Amino acid sequence: MGWLDIDGVRRYLEDLEEAREQLIKVAREVSQLARAVVSSSIRRREDARRYRRELSERFRYLLEISSKHPELAYSNLFYSIAAEYVEAMQLYSVVFDGKLLTLNELNVHPVPYLLGHADLIGELKRLSLEHLRRGEYDESFSYLELAEGIYEELSSTDTADPVVPGLRRKLDVYRKVIDDWKVLLIDIESRVKLEKVCGEVLKGGTNAS
Repeated sequence: MGWLDIDGVRRYLEDLEEAREQLIKVAREVSQLARAVVSSSIRRREDARRYRRELSERFRYLLEISSKHPELAYSNLFYSIAAEYVEAMQLYSVVFDGKLLTLNELNVHPVPYLLGHADLIGELKRLSLEHLRRGEYDESFSYLELAEGIYEELSSTDTADPVVPGLRRKLDVYRKVIDDWKVLLIDIESRVKLEKVCGEVLKGGTNAS
């Protein structure tokens, strides 16, 4: 008779490995759908709603898989994909509903909730620049203001890096992103206003002559 219950351990580990492989497969699908939601939301395409619905369905399935194994539910792999989910869902909500979803509405763990919002800052910049390209300056600045608000709230958490891995590094990166973004918008707005004033002066001079 053996000293250890190796058979029981083996069965558990085999089940865990099978669940992990399934998690990886579904995680790829969630990641692809999250990118589709982000891309279509920034361009306000009609298919954004469909991608969002599919993303929600696949993420619910991902939750089902991970819920059976705490090792997976609290792994960096799951946190990473859940953060992508948060980022995509929030961007869609900002663009089409004009608001941010709550932690309960997203149904995610607080760690990927924070990490997803950090990365949302980068997508808000893309959205802002898309409006800038169309000459919609007020909208462009509004997304900058939202990003700054998110950054300030994330910074106020003062959470140790081991608790929310990577958040401090992300905030360091996005602080510079926001600063450069603000300089760009102010510079372009100033140029547009100057061109408008010059145009009015030239027009006035032409009429006077």
